[in-house]
Amino acid sequence: MLKSFYFTLAFLFISTLSAQGLAGAKNLDRAVLINLGYGPFTSAGDLSNRFGSGWSIDGGATWIPPDSNLEFGFRVQYGFGTQLREDVLAGLRTREGLIIGNQRSPADIQLRQRQLFIGPAAGYTVALGKNKRAGIHLKTSLGYFFHRIRFQEDVVQEVPQLRENLLPGYDRLTGGFAVHQFIGYQQLALDRRLNFYLGAEAMAGFTKALRNFDIPTGAPPSTDGRTDIVLGIKAGLIIPLYFGEGREIFYK
Repeated sequence: MLKSFYFTLAFLFISTLSAQGLAGAKNLDRAVLINLGYGPFTSAGDLSNRFGSGWSIDGGATWIPPDSNLEFGFRVQYGFGTQLREDVLAGLRTREGLIIGNQRSPADIQLRQRQLFIGPAAGYTVALGKNKRAGIHLKTSLGYFFHRIRFQEDVVQEVPQLRENLLPGYDRLTGGFAVHQFIGYQQLALDRRLNFYLGAEAMAGFTKALRNFDIPTGAPPSTDGRTDIVLGIKAGLIIPLYFGEGREIFYK
């Protein structure tokens, strides 16, 4: 997965070089910014009782007016990982910790974490130097966040208790309103070539259980509200699509 991401970044970077090298026009025109980032995260708050650390991919598009450092748009973040701190399949395991499949042999069942955030975003860049669109970048997103446990099933044999229609009783799907914050460095290059962002992010989700019944406990899930927190580091590339003739042209 990591190799594929770096390959994608390299491809986007090369595409940016070829698509944005129009005589080196300056970068103050109105534009649509398409971004794609990747980085590690760790869980905090109530989420840390269920999940550990993992990786996330974010993407989105924002509109930036001419001669402005304000951005308006939307962002999506998808998180995944292998660290789980709740074993929802404990009731199906033998004393040795195995889950027996329909062929009466141990089944290979892996538990994974999955997260998704989506919502509108607004950002601003505090310039640090000649380039008015390079500096400290602040971005806020308000949206919806949900997470669940994903089951990677045995490809050879089936576990009857984990048939598709029963999985919602185990996945502990949870969701609700969330706030995402990012602070870091962002650059839209003067020659429109090297455009990127790098920084830290924090998301707080005010969530609750979305399932009606939890099979491991044999009862409906708790209706108490949760505060799920995700802390991470993110680096990514930006593809700016400018509209205009440019403020100044550079010739070699």
